[in-house]
Amino acid sequence: MAPKPTPPDMDAAQETGANEPMVHAITDAADSEKGTLGQAVYDRIKDDIFEFRMAPGQRYAEQELANRLGVSRTPLRFALHVLAREGYLDRVGGHAGWLVKPFDLAYYEDLYDFRIQIELIAVRRLCAMDPPPDLGALCAFWRVPKQARVLDGQTVAQEDEKLHSTLVALAGNREMLRTHSDLTERIRIIRRLDFIEPARIRAAFDEHDKILGALQQRKAAAAEMLIKAHITASRAEIRHITLHRLSLAAQRGAEALRAAPAA
Repeated sequence: MAPKPTPPDMDAAQETGANEPMVHAITDAADSEKGTLGQAVYDRIKDDIFEFRMAPGQRYAEQELANRLGVSRTPLRFALHVLAREGYLDRVGGHAGWLVKPFDLAYYEDLYDFRIQIELIAVRRLCAMDPPPDLGALCAFWRVPKQARVLDGQTVAQEDEKLHSTLVALAGNREMLRTHSDLTERIRIIRRLDFIEPARIRAAFDEHDKILGALQQRKAAAAEMLIKAHITASRAEIRHITLHRLSLAAQRGAEALRAAPAA
């Protein structure tokens, strides 16, 4: 007896079922690749904004950015929309134009004022804790002999952010930490400028050493005074560098316009 034939639709179902894991794997890999590329484009554009290579107030077309970065418009649009949501870009001129938001230094001054008040509350709470919080991990980086200090600006910027965030976290108020984390993200675009000059890096070690010492000794008044002076000095340095970089960016923009061929 001849074997009973399998209906064609059953063959198709069996083949689809056999290949289904492979199809999902290919789809997942493609999505992962797109996501990785989108993240890379996002990082590149954000760094260009942070370094003022994309100057505040400058407009860009999507195709211009795609050509410059050597990517398709799909990962580019992902990056642009995320940066717009974070407040760095605005969409202009229809669907294909983007504007780097003009730099509002007064806005960042307000954020720094708010940050100071949160950290003053945090150090006051830390000095009142019994038992006192463990500051050993922070001291291991900041309270070291001068010859053992790490002087790489990027590393110091990361450790500075970690120190201030950790102090607020140790204070134990989750809403205060959430607000402080949001402020930290917003001011990061200019905060890292404080660690360009070697003198400011050395000053950061000296200032953090004193702050941590006051906290370990539970001297609230001294800790409050020191952290306020530290953040105020940082803000003044950042303002100076930011204004200088904005001036340079404006000069580059003017030179580019002069060099562009007449229409």
